[in-house]
Order: sequence, then C-alpha cells, then structure tokens
Amino acid sequence: MSKDKKTLSDALARRLPAYYRHVCVMKSEGINSVTSGELANRIGNTSAQVRQDFFTCGGVDSYNTETLKTWLAGLLGLNRKHHMVVVGAGNLGRAIISFKEFNEDGFFIDAVFDSSLMFEGMQICGVPIINVALFEDYLAENSVDIVVITAPAGAAADILEKSIRGGVKGVWNFAPVDLRSDDRIEVQNVHLSDSLMTLSFRMEEKRHAFKNDIENA
Repeated sequence: MSKDKKTLSDALARRLPAYYRHVCVMKSEGINSVTSGELANRIGNTSAQVRQDFFTCGGVDSYNTETLKTWLAGLLGLNRKHHMVVVGAGNLGRAIISFKEFNEDGFFIDAVFDSSLMFEGMQICGVPIINVALFEDYLAENSVDIVVITAPAGAAADILEKSIRGGVKGVWNFAPVDLRSDDRIEVQNVHLSDSLMTLSFRMEEKRHAFKNDIENA
C-alpha cells in the first residue's frame, strides 16, 4: 500500500495521535523500548492492529521509543512549525489559546480575530486580538497554516471561504456546523457534545445490561 498519508483511513488517522501520545508518555517514564503488545495495551487495541497500522504507514525499523516518537512525529507533521490563528475570542477561543501544550508540538497561535470592538487592542496570553474585518488582509500578509474557528455557526462558512482564498491549508472547526472540505483545504469538524453523548450512550448500555442481568438472575 502507498505510504502517502492521503491514502490512510480516517480510523487509522485518528489512531496515530494516540500512538504518539502514549509513546511520549512511555519515553518520559524512562521506557526505552516497547513491544506492539505493550503499546496495544496502552491504546486499548490489539498487537496485530498496531503492527498492521505501522506497516500501512510504511513501517518502522525499531520499537525503540525515541525512534517511534521521531517516526510518528514525521507522519503527523510535528517536525515543522504550524502557524495558526483563531477566529472567535469567546470562552472556547480563549481556552484554546491558553493551552500552551500546543507549542510543544509545533502549533503556534499568532493572532485571534473577533467582531467585537470591545476586544480591539487587547491580548489573550500575549496573543493580539484583531478585528475580524482585517482577517483577509492578515492572511494576505502573513503565512497561516491553520485557522481555528470558534465563531458562531452563521459565520463559519464565510471564514472557511476566506481561509481558502488566503491560501490556508487546514481549518479546525469548533463552530456548531459541519464544514465541507475539498481539494483546496483540509477540514476537521469538532463537536464537543458528540464525545459527551457517546459517553452517555455507553453508560446507558451498561445500565441496560445490568438491569437485564438482575432480571435474568
């Protein structure tokens, strides 16, 4: 199979960050090498799945944690700097800007845009707040890799189109609407409530299973 990351399934693409995160933790714990089975136990899948995933991505020469970390970082594009801007200076936008761990993985937020005049001239954790009317001008004058949308749903599509025209390659969308990507740009739609609802669904499953066990006892 081609090593081109574009050919990878969405499910595998979602597993790669988990592999990277766990390898980083293991390295910080002083673990110098790991087996596919040990990594699978951490991830919650099988050793066969780990080996298949790594083979699909082109294979790795060693299960040394430093080697794995470097290899996975390359697959995930973490060996380069990503310049980001946030559109929307509300609570969610502020929380994302305040998350300093992004910097450790090469994601740097350079500016935040908002339509409220009351925010002009202010900063969030050292990141300047700029009027959203200047968003396209900023994209034309600065290199921006990723736009983070935390604005209302009604503004999201317009921000996406301006991002495309501005040469942005990726959009991380937290607005409560699904944006569609095309060949010009990659889009990741994030709905925080989906994870919570999934948790609720699994809890409900366990409740029903427990109830059935009681009734059948």
